[in-house]
Amino acid sequence: MKKFLISCIALLMGVNSASAEWWEDIDRGVFNHVGMNASIGTEGIGVGVATPITDYLELGFGVNFMPGIKVKGDVNVDFNVPQGLLIPPEIHKVKITGNFARTTMDVKLSVYPFGDRSSFFVAGGFSFGGAKIAKITGHSDLVETVIKEYPALKDNFSAELDQYDVKFDDNGSITGDIRVNKFRPYVGLGFGRLIPSSRVNCRFEMGCQFMGKMKVYQNDSEVKIDKMNDAGDDLSKVIDKLKFYPVLKLTITGRIF
Repeated sequence: MKKFLISCIALLMGVNSASAEWWEDIDRGVFNHVGMNASIGTEGIGVGVATPITDYLELGFGVNFMPGIKVKGDVNVDFNVPQGLLIPPEIHKVKITGNFARTTMDVKLSVYPFGDRSSFFVAGGFSFGGAKIAKITGHSDLVETVIKEYPALKDNFSAELDQYDVKFDDNGSITGDIRVNKFRPYVGLGFGRLIPSSRVNCRFEMGCQFMGKMKVYQNDSEVKIDKMNDAGDDLSKVIDKLKFYPVLKLTITGRIF
């Protein structure tokens, strides 16, 4: 994270310096300019368009593409089997992978409290997209073997993912998805304009997206919570803690006219 911040600041200074000779004293009226931008950051790779509403406001619309990021966890396997049935100790754990990938759109209003005297801004708006933000998968050869030998015990096996008891299928596999709110409010601040005085410039932004509680689903139904579970693996920690998504974004902005 520190390296990302240092790189953003360095690039911001470099682009500002390189574009100084292109600077123009433009008149930002109401929707009288159009800009385009490209960004990279914790929301993924983004593209957008923007327009000014005087020197004090800018309205932007963007689309962000998050490539798949995998988070894995060795979670506990919970089972209830008849007394006398021997279960090998290796069956007590199963590796589950969460593949986080999503496409979101956002609408943001940037407020420049000092007008044309400064490029400092605060921003508010919202992001929206599909509720599914990750697919979860896992497999246990040992659970598969037991289920195939004792089919009636299939529903007696589950994996403890955070506070969720995730079920195995007939093949000893786990499939499901993680969902959040489709509508996600956003607040942030930073430095730089979407409609720059120069033809090309740079903008840095940091903020927070309010996603809500992550929930685990299987077969389009929310998995019931078991408050007795106390999973400590990496994937369970993400599901439990990440209600507010941090946003760091470096944007190259350009003014079309």
